[in-house]
Amino acid sequence: MLLDLVRRTARRAAAAAPAEPARPPHYQGFIDERSTHHLRGWVRDLSDPSRRIACEIVLPSDAGETILFSGVADEASEVLAALGVGVGAYALSALFDPPLSEEQRDRVFVRPVGEAWRLELARGLLTQKSGEGIARRIIGHLDERSARHVAGWLHDEADREARLEYEVVLDGPDGAKVLDTGVADQPSLALAQLGIGDGRHAFTAVFPRALSADDIARVSVRAAATGQTLPPAPELRTVFEPIGHVAMDIVNNCNLRCPFCVYDYADVHRTNVMTEATFDATLRLLPYVTDGNFWLSCLHEATLHPQFERFIARVPAEWRRKLMFTTNLAKRMTDSYFRLLAESGVDHVNVSLESFDPAIYERLRKGARHRIFQENWDKLLAAVAAGSAPPRLRYNLMAYRSNYREIPAMIDALLAGKRAHQVEVRDTFPEPHIPQSFRDAEFMDATEWTWLEDELARYPADRVILLGRPPRAADGSAAPSKTDDPAEPYVVTARVKGTPPPGVPRPFGLRIEWDGTLFVYGEQPGGPGETPRHEHFVITNIHRLRDPLGFLMAL
Repeated sequence: MLLDLVRRTARRAAAAAPAEPARPPHYQGFIDERSTHHLRGWVRDLSDPSRRIACEIVLPSDAGETILFSGVADEASEVLAALGVGVGAYALSALFDPPLSEEQRDRVFVRPVGEAWRLELARGLLTQKSGEGIARRIIGHLDERSARHVAGWLHDEADREARLEYEVVLDGPDGAKVLDTGVADQPSLALAQLGIGDGRHAFTAVFPRALSADDIARVSVRAAATGQTLPPAPELRTVFEPIGHVAMDIVNNCNLRCPFCVYDYADVHRTNVMTEATFDATLRLLPYVTDGNFWLSCLHEATLHPQFERFIARVPAEWRRKLMFTTNLAKRMTDSYFRLLAESGVDHVNVSLESFDPAIYERLRKGARHRIFQENWDKLLAAVAAGSAPPRLRYNLMAYRSNYREIPAMIDALLAGKRAHQVEVRDTFPEPHIPQSFRDAEFMDATEWTWLEDELARYPADRVILLGRPPRAADGSAAPSKTDDPAEPYVVTARVKGTPPPGVPRPFGLRIEWDGTLFVYGEQPGGPGETPRHEHFVITNIHRLRDPLGFLMAL
């Protein structure tokens, strides 16, 4: 894969060759630099100086030609301008990632698209082997800036693995003051997905004291090596939310025993519930959590808690946008529960559902009764439609041999008439406790998955999400799970069209169990298609945090 040295060139990489000029082209151009890591040169049409030439970089071999890069030679060059070569905007540059061998380097050539003519090699051709002398091409953004912190990313396109130093600067009447320095070396899943270096180019700097409102706007971040100021991201975040999510469970049990569940309930014989004191202790974290990511349930059914409605009511109204929970709707709920949800301001509710067919639904949702689910669902939809501050509805569908061909029609119905904000289609984490008989009967093979992926490709990527199936063994069966944490998130597969904007993932994820046990962890990017790894930093109890902000600042 080849990365452009300048990102704006990437936006033109797919440009087709311009229409044929009235006069035959009279090309002039040279390759000035050709190393194992990069190529630079220029080309113009003497018969039409205003034209910009679409070119391709070609690596020939016995098997044919490989196009390493396609783009328009329109970069500005001070050298060309100084030599009087038109307006100077005829340059072309690209990086080879991965690098070429020296033998491949010597065979690479450049030609206009659709032409046999090739650029000549300059007499003073540069052929550095390791990229020495290649000017730094620093890119990055300031993604977050608040009274407490700045966060963003910084990367040198000429060196995939370089870790760049940054400076946090406060501009004032007496000049610039450096508030903090550091190295942009934090892992970022978003950067890794986008192919920005190796993904480890993010930074977060936390201020020991809160800045004033006037000072916040005067804070910037620059690359220490060049003084280049990072531009603010198009959607600059201005709040300090160092917690990406709180994956909490206010109970330790579920009302169902679904055969695909990631949690093994074999030794769970009673339902333990979180106390009000413990719940109140967790609420101190709300200001520091991103919206919709304070989970009242992670592994279990939260509505089993006898004080569930009271717990939601205990959350201050201004913070309820942080809340979400997942429910199977298989436990008959009171009318007051649905009225509360409709007026709650909770961000969203995940509803678990596999089939509209009662027999399939009850077989997969072991212990559920479809008629009770339907009654609850009807009440939920009516309440959401009439409520003043209802949650958004997201539907979670597990995909199996018995239901996968029904899923596209289900999605159509959910989006059209069941108030679906999003629909997630999920595969199973093949945990060891899942019965082999269920695996044999229900786990889909590659052909079945391909059919489903093709069907889902017609939906908007922000409305229908396929949460990735784990790696499969050579025989198509499920490979053993690599995760040691059942709460570990799924990997989004390549089916999702588009990628999130570059940015710094929240540094911390928190897991809180019913008794207040608190795990603080970060996510390390895995390889392509691998689940991110959890790295635990602290294990404590929520009651031991006298000052949650101080605790987070210390981390």
